[in-house]
Amino acid sequence: MPKLFKAPFYTEEQIEELEEKDMHFPFSSKYMRYDSRKRQYIPTEALLLKHGIDLSVFLQTTMQDTPTEIANELEYISDQVYSYIFQNSGSFMDTLKFIVAKGIKYGMSPFRFRTTFEEILWKQAKYYINNDDLSKSSGVDVEQKQWLNKGVLVNENRNIDPRVKVMLMDLGLSWVGSYDKQFCGLVQKQDW
Repeated sequence: MPKLFKAPFYTEEQIEELEEKDMHFPFSSKYMRYDSRKRQYIPTEALLLKHGIDLSVFLQTTMQDTPTEIANELEYISDQVYSYIFQNSGSFMDTLKFIVAKGIKYGMSPFRFRTTFEEILWKQAKYYINNDDLSKSSGVDVEQKQWLNKGVLVNENRNIDPRVKVMLMDLGLSWVGSYDKQFCGLVQKQDW
């Protein structure tokens, strides 16, 4: 079995001092951790608190504000974003996760890409908390007072913040074309 990549952890001081060329992408930090098993970034509770989002208060309403449940919710928020990316792109999931992990976008530095993705995660978390989880809803459109057509919730991705959708489009992560041929050999490497 291949050895899992272990992402380096950089403190905020190291991030400020290091030049971008000396950073290894992907990496974990105070605000976002990289899960090598899932190959995706997961927001931390510190990131949400930095933006005034208290996940434990939200979970107290369900009586499940344990550290394990908080970690599960953070992972779920990340899964929502990655699922949306995969559903709205013509590329394989590994290719898309590679692009996010390495911060690859023409005309944008990997660090700026990572910072933008961090913003995507906290905005999605805020939307998730403020709107509850629409993927668990009853199938009734309360505003129009009617049943939703089968698949509307899934097809319209109402559980994703509209601003997040635009940001993902700007990063090229919801492009219907395919990046697979471009990154074919790179995705197979074990450095992410």
